[in-house]
Amino acid sequence: MGGSNSRYPSRRILLCFLISSQFWGFSVPNSLFQHNIEGFKDPGDGREDGFHEVHCSRERSRVAWKIIQEYLMPYVEKEQYQLPSNCRVYRDYDIYREQEEHKLHSDINEWRCGFCKKAFYEEKYLDMHFDSRHHDMLNASHGKCLADLCGALHCDLVVDTSRLKSKCNPAAAARNRHLCESLANTCFPVNNGPSANRLHEFFLRQFSDAHTCSGGSRPLSKKPKKRSMLYIIISSITLILLLLYYTFVYLCQRGLKSGSQELRRIRRNGLRKKPS
Repeated sequence: MGGSNSRYPSRRILLCFLISSQFWGFSVPNSLFQHNIEGFKDPGDGREDGFHEVHCSRERSRVAWKIIQEYLMPYVEKEQYQLPSNCRVYRDYDIYREQEEHKLHSDINEWRCGFCKKAFYEEKYLDMHFDSRHHDMLNASHGKCLADLCGALHCDLVVDTSRLKSKCNPAAAARNRHLCESLANTCFPVNNGPSANRLHEFFLRQFSDAHTCSGGSRPLSKKPKKRSMLYIIISSITLILLLLYYTFVYLCQRGLKSGSQELRRIRRNGLRKKPS
């Protein structure tokens, strides 16, 4: 760190010399002047070399991923269906996925970076940290943004449920419906087997049918029922009690049966005549 900071004063002096030489009319190679202007960088700006801006909303991508995980993937897993690599709801099409999976939320006011373990009070500051320090972990190879699917996946409705009663835009509804149909055809081709065919129809009912201004079905109407922890505990206790009950009944019947057999032996021995 010390060596890195020590070179900046000399660089500032060189830059001042180049500027003053231009002012007084001295001839200085343009390549040298341009190189020092472009290379001059404030060491305290918190950004690493190679930083580039990503034109993709992290927040909306996060909402889209949440919808996919809650309203689509449980049915995909139930069918044991493998999403094709060109499907845009596939994990690799979320450029923020690697970073999002390295978020550690241990407390309400503690968000920790899974790469360098640095802690933050709010998630937004961790997002800023990812942008400045770990932008190399962005999965930008496909050039896709999951937030681009928000119109088809009803992200605005999930963020604000009051939008369900807002005025419908026919052009936007038609555009989102077309995107839904394109996703269904790409992710669940009907000629790819029974599972793909069922998921294709499900995807259209779950997302596409609601994109209409003529009173279609309610969006995101199908959601897997999550069994509560209390339900699981009660079911487990009931199963254990039933097991103990039937074990007790079995042992009792076995004991009664062995007791009756022993009683028969005693009676038979008592009825035998003693030898004279």
